[in-house]
This record gives sequence, structure tokens and C-alpha cells, in this order.
Amino acid sequence: MAESDSAGSDAGGSETARPSKRPKREGAVRSRVAGTDASKDARGVSAGTGSVCKLFVKKAPSNFSDPWRKHSQQSSTGTGFLVGGRWIVTNAHVVHRAVSVLVRATTGPPIKYNAKVVAVGLPCDLAVLALDADFWNGKESLELSTSIPRLDDNVTCIGFPVGGENISVTRGVVSRIDVNMDGVLRVQIDAAINPGNSGGPVLGANGLVVGVASSHLKNASNIGYIIPTSVVHQFLSCLDLPGAYLGVSSLGIGRVQTLESPALRTLLALPDGFTGGVRVPKVWPLGSSAGLLQEDDVILEIDGVEISQDATVPLRENERINFLHLVTKHLAGRSTVHVKVWRHGAYHEVDIAVQPDRWLVPRQDGYDAAPEFTIVGGLVFVPLSHPWAELKSNDKHGWSAARSLIHSHWGEALPEEGRQIVILSKVLAHPCNVGYHSLNNVVLESFGGAPVRNVAELARAVAACKDSHLVFQFKRPAGDGKELVVLSREECSKAQKEVLDQHLIAAPCMVRIDGNGEPRPLPEEETLPEEACRAPAE
Repeated sequence: MAESDSAGSDAGGSETARPSKRPKREGAVRSRVAGTDASKDARGVSAGTGSVCKLFVKKAPSNFSDPWRKHSQQSSTGTGFLVGGRWIVTNAHVVHRAVSVLVRATTGPPIKYNAKVVAVGLPCDLAVLALDADFWNGKESLELSTSIPRLDDNVTCIGFPVGGENISVTRGVVSRIDVNMDGVLRVQIDAAINPGNSGGPVLGANGLVVGVASSHLKNASNIGYIIPTSVVHQFLSCLDLPGAYLGVSSLGIGRVQTLESPALRTLLALPDGFTGGVRVPKVWPLGSSAGLLQEDDVILEIDGVEISQDATVPLRENERINFLHLVTKHLAGRSTVHVKVWRHGAYHEVDIAVQPDRWLVPRQDGYDAAPEFTIVGGLVFVPLSHPWAELKSNDKHGWSAARSLIHSHWGEALPEEGRQIVILSKVLAHPCNVGYHSLNNVVLESFGGAPVRNVAELARAVAACKDSHLVFQFKRPAGDGKELVVLSREECSKAQKEVLDQHLIAAPCMVRIDGNGEPRPLPEEETLPEEACRAPAE
């Protein structure tokens, strides 16, 4: 598991950065004796440190367990570097949900400047900050490399990790070129990357930035990951284009099946002499390929590059990489890919306008997930999401159920607009809901006998209900039937304001009405009856 490396204030005093134990390589010793490559590297690193800055961040993270409030304010530090004479590049996880970002440069007076977050790309873990013109006086920007570093290239990681206050430099080599689970290019290095390094530049031997320090592999030694400059260039290009960064490009077909089985290749009637291709297992209804690709299609080429039977394509001499790199290197919402497929014994070619994946269970707070909720008679309903499950995983009473729910829906694409899996997260105890106080972490199947598509629809259905009782039906985790929850509509209506007051809740329902942005209250006439509603605090 890869962990991000922004340093929290609680960790800063107790965690000590461990120096790399990698033995010196013979080639590196020779370069220092000769005084050529090593001195050039030293000059590049020395110039690079002057374009690096330390970030002091205050955050108010979303609270998916109690979604009507934020978590307590948190402090953390990270690293950024100057680009283009007007931007500071860092990691998205360093400044996400920030209420204050202060920047202190390594050159000039040690003054902290207020920074504004102008762009955040959570899927690629990049963010851009802007500062007043005064900050840039006497500052030089770093230059981004236009090529992917090669295996065994020397790299230098610059930042402000835990273990001290001053700038830190660690060195290593490029260990691997790979893609992450979304198919985005990433580079593995063995230089030490510790909390606080996040967002710092990684320089090549020529002093150019080859990547941005991002994370390290948990419970492993000297395995760090950097975001290559090809991804950085792609993200920065969105700043000068209309519209925001949309996310990582995808074909919308899920995880393809490799065709290493001769029997499977025979069944698909692939052309004689052709040894490549991957099978399409499913085409998602809202994905990029909907109406263009079909189940059991065999993808042969993307943009003229042949895909091998193990789903890899050439990267460079003696190097191969997953074919998804050919898709994710394109900008979502603005690019197309040319795909050649084999279907029913014939070749077909299509152009696909790539869009990001859309998941039934949202994965990232502030991107596709948000702290939405609706409260009915003290029952707190929320959409199932990864951030919710992560918080529940810290609860000894809820971690097993939360993990089971996530696993049961892992990899499911969004089947229709507005669809959510509605969860009863907890019950705020009150006399109106006696008998159900311990019920939590279960999936709502229906209300009043009708299925529920999302939390907003549930709030509207409760408001429109004229029956004497509110009847909720839940799926039992063990699969042994259904769980019924029946509440008196009149008692719930009278108790609603009291329940909200007891827990300092401003509104009974907060949702993303259009599916984007931050949650906001539904109009009172759409939630509970007027006498039970209370307007949100100004």
C-alpha cells in the first residue's frame, strides 16, 4: 500500500527520517573522482534548492462519519517548487481541504506568504498554488523535463521531510517505470521519501525536474513513487484551457482479460498468425466506449500501437508497460483515441472520446465523493463511499461491516445518473426510534416498498409519505432476509427538530443536488413537513 508523504504536526516530533542504506555504486564513485558528471549534478541540485519552498497547511477535513460537521482543524507541512514564474506545484493531498496555505521560500527573507489553491487534481495527486507578485522577486523557476527518466538514472529528491526544519536532499536511482491502478504512469525510485517530502521536486542529473515526490510503499524499504513530468505537463495544460481538470482518461470497459490461453484465442476466432490483443469483458453504460465497443471485442491496437496478449505495449527498448498508458496520457474530456478491434471475425476501427471512470461507490473526497446525508427520525442515511468506509474502519464496531460493503461493490461502474448505495450509518438515539439504537452499517433496500436511488430521493419520499408509519427495509449483512424498521411518522415529525438541536445539526438533509460541488440543503418543502424543518444557520 502506498502512503502519501505530507507531514502532520502530530507525527513531526516523534518520527525520525531514516537515511538510505543503499550501498554506493561503483559508477557513482568513478564520476566523483573524475569530477565531471558529479560536479554537474551538484550544480543542478544547488540551483534547484533555491526554487523549492516549504508549505505550512491548516486543514478542515470532511467528516463522513458525522457529515454535518467537519473534523477538527489539522496542521501539516509539505513541499512545493516554482514553475513557469507564476505557479507553485505540489501534491493534491498536501493542500486538499486546506483553509490556509502559507509558503516560505528557501531564498530571500524567511517570510511566510499566503497562497491560493487555484487547481487541484485529486486523481493525479497534483495541485497548483498562486501567490502575489511580491513573492516572485528574485526567484527562479525550475524547468520540467520533457522525457521519462530511464532505469538506473541518478535522481535527487529535495524537500522538507520530518526530522528537521531545514531543506533536505536524498539521492537514489530510478528503479522501475510502471503504472498505478488507474493506468497513470509512475516512477519508482530508491531515494528516501518521507512525510513532508510530498510535492517536492525530483531532479535528474542535468538539474531538470523529472518528477514530483508523492508517496512511499508502506512496510517496505526504499520504495518511493514520483509523478513523472509527463503527467505534470498534462495537468498544467488544463490551467490555460477552459474548464477544470476532469480526471484520468479511461475507455470505460473495466479490467480487460489477457489472451494467453490458446483455447480462448481459438474461441474468439482471432486471425491466424496474430498473437496479441486483449478481451473486453464489459462496456460500462456511462463509460467512454458505450455504443462503440462491445463485450467480447478484442482490442488489437490503440493509436496504431499493437497490444500484446499480456496487455502490455512497448515503452522503450527492452521495456514494456501496461497498455492503459496509451489511454491515460490523453487529456480526459478533450482528446480521442483510435482503437482497432476484432469483432465477429472482422476488423473494426473506432475513435473514442475519452472520459474519466465513474464508480458506483465514490472513491475520493472532493472529487466523486462528498459528505452527503439525510436524517429521518434520528436515522442517519449516507451514500456508501470509500472515505466513509475508511472512517468506519477505525471503529472497532464498524470496520468489518464497512470493509465487507466496499469489497462487495468494488469495481462496479455507475449504472445510471444519480445512483447511490444508501447506507444507514448510525442512529441518533431518541424515544421515537427505540428498538433500533444499535442498528448501523446496513444497506437500505426500499422505503415504503419502493426502491431508493439516492439520499436526496429518500428525503423527498419521506416528505411525500402520507402513511401513518415510515417503513424502511434493509439488507441483512449475512444475507438471511431483510431487516424492517418501522417508525411513527407523526412522532418522527415532532422529534426532528429536537434531534437536530441535540446534535447541533443545521439541516436535516445535505446533498449534491446536481451531483457536483459541495453538499447543500434541499429546499424545506422537499424534505420534511414544514413544522419539522429548520432552516440552516446563516
